[in-house]
Amino acid sequence: MRRWKMLIASSLIVFSGCNSAKKPNEANLKNAIDQYLSTQDRACVTMDGQFPHDVPVGDKSGTAAELAALEQAALVQSVNTTAVVRSLADSLSLTPQKPRPVKRYTVSAEGQKYFHKVLDLSGRLDGFCYGHEKVASIVNWTEPQTQGSYTETTVTYTGNVPDPAAWVKLPEIQQAFPSIQTTLNDMGKSQTVALHLTDQGWVVNNF
Repeated sequence: MRRWKMLIASSLIVFSGCNSAKKPNEANLKNAIDQYLSTQDRACVTMDGQFPHDVPVGDKSGTAAELAALEQAALVQSVNTTAVVRSLADSLSLTPQKPRPVKRYTVSAEGQKYFHKVLDLSGRLDGFCYGHEKVASIVNWTEPQTQGSYTETTVTYTGNVPDPAAWVKLPEIQQAFPSIQTTLNDMGKSQTVALHLTDQGWVVNNF
């Protein structure tokens, strides 16, 4: 009899554990959103074009400033060389372009730790990611609604990037990439996301 009681108790614990992930509570919803955010490359800076980047000596463009800041952060390295650098105006010209002095930037060994092909509306861009967004707080969620076998809730939360890479705090990086502070500020605002229930628990809708 005692053995049967122990088996029944164990079964109830296992059953309860399996069902706990399906409860619409703060812990489960936070975990589901965190799993989704871990697949996103929101906390990143991206570059136009791909490495290696050739920048004409004396170029003062935004891209030149970004690459110079990344070199200050030891994420890229440069060498002096000569190359044909084509601008949009050059591509419309029938005159052959001559090689000119350039700084050629490549990703450094340190930079490889943060280098990613970041998915953007225009495709995959070369970028450097300084962390992943996580849920800072769950503000609220709607009462789950069920239609047939589909159950959904909408969660309002705030986010942040815990322990961002040290290089993102450098003044040179902050100045060259003002989007960093904008992104972090936006994460701290209330955001909404829809989740639905599966056999394993809650997951973010990813249609």
